[in-house]
Amino acid sequence: MASNQPLQEREESVLSSVIHTYVATAKPVGSQVIAEKMDLSSATIRHVLMDLENKGFLTHPHTSAGRIPIDQGYRFYVDRLMQARALNLKEKNQIEQDYHKAKDEVETLMRHTAKIISAMTRLAGLAVFHVPQEVSLDHFKIVAIDSRKVMVILVMGQGLVKEEVVWMEGPVELKEVAKITQLLNSRFGGKTLAQIRESLLAEVEKAKRNKLSIIETALKLIEGALQFESDEIHLEGASYLTEQPEFQNVQMMEQVLRLVEEKQPLAHILGRSWGKPGLAVEIGSEFPQAALRNFSFVHIPYYYQGKVVGALGVLGPTRMAYDRVASVVQHMARHLESALSFRGE
Repeated sequence: MASNQPLQEREESVLSSVIHTYVATAKPVGSQVIAEKMDLSSATIRHVLMDLENKGFLTHPHTSAGRIPIDQGYRFYVDRLMQARALNLKEKNQIEQDYHKAKDEVETLMRHTAKIISAMTRLAGLAVFHVPQEVSLDHFKIVAIDSRKVMVILVMGQGLVKEEVVWMEGPVELKEVAKITQLLNSRFGGKTLAQIRESLLAEVEKAKRNKLSIIETALKLIEGALQFESDEIHLEGASYLTEQPEFQNVQMMEQVLRLVEEKQPLAHILGRSWGKPGLAVEIGSEFPQAALRNFSFVHIPYYYQGKVVGALGVLGPTRMAYDRVASVVQHMARHLESALSFRGE
């Protein structure tokens, strides 16, 4: 949490300068560096640095006279000093061009969005898509891959598309695929995901009682395809994290890789913020999860037809260019909202 201690204008300027310098260099910041930037004497800056350290915003390694920010210093900066650094026209045009490479499927769009965020911040980019229960099914498409594997394509009423590969317990003849598709569309077309799930048990019992193998097969397809109902998390750019000085040792690299593989701590954070509008910043020791206490996480929800359907974010070390990252995720959220609205028309 941010300190309740007020800072004088000069202290705020020095703290901001220390953070910007440390983010750029990853090295403790000495008084002479700040003095040259602010046109003040080193003695004056040393005094201010000491005050900031006593107030819990900075610390210094025992081997160096330079200071580095700690979590409370970053929090004060984010809450009271930071101004999002606007993207320039070239960067905005690059985003526009990159988006043309994405396909129509939501999953592809999310993955592509995460890659763009990662490339622009040189950190890990995150894109999460949350399918609301009230979204209705427009129709199914089923494509046979082989005798035991099919691709189920769900086209939702709001223009959302999801593909899912489903493995069958027994072989399915290709001629049955058309019948199954027709059955799915007649039984479930126009219903919401919640309604479809509620009717599954009754349909299964009816299929068993009447020994209708096609219905049983259709229900297996639905059960497999509806797994996407939970949040989809796309995390790209983990390699950028391992390049950061903070994560160079083997123990920290293992922590990064474990976090990327599991993703659950990030999902838990985002799950708490679906109903909270605007940019959110989680910093180091503020995380209840021990696995995240060496990281900062900047994230923002995005909307479709007035409702939150996901979030975008950036995961990186606490030594992060928060102003730059904030600008990227805010711009990408607006861009993604426009893309989703265009697809839904």
